[in-house]
Amino acid sequence: MYSRFFYCLLFTYSGSLLATTTQPPIELTAVPDTCVALREGRHCYADVVLSWQQPEVGNYCLRDATSKYIMQCWLKQRQGSFNYAFDSQQSISFELFDSNTAKVISTAEVKLQWVYQNRQKKRRWRLF
Repeated sequence: MYSRFFYCLLFTYSGSLLATTTQPPIELTAVPDTCVALREGRHCYADVVLSWQQPEVGNYCLRDATSKYIMQCWLKQRQGSFNYAFDSQQSISFELFDSNTAKVISTAEVKLQWVYQNRQKKRRWRLF
């Protein structure tokens, strides 16, 4: 009888430990995460959805990592999404941060790729 009680207690305690240690990762995702332009150096256009999810309710903001321009903030939320019209000649990184502490929680990047790269052709000039 005591052994059944011990095993029940052991399984409930170990289950509660697993529940506290297997929290979902804090993540900011960008879909699509790659923008493809035809030629190198040209602008790439895409509609990117930036979405995030947190284990606890808080005040979070999304910003451009290089210019620190704040694009969207959410108050007392656990998750959110933002539609971004990507228009750039280079890759752009985004940051999700806690607006109360200004601590960066997660980052995501939209990378740029080209179908054709510019190659310098050798031009030989002849006088005759």
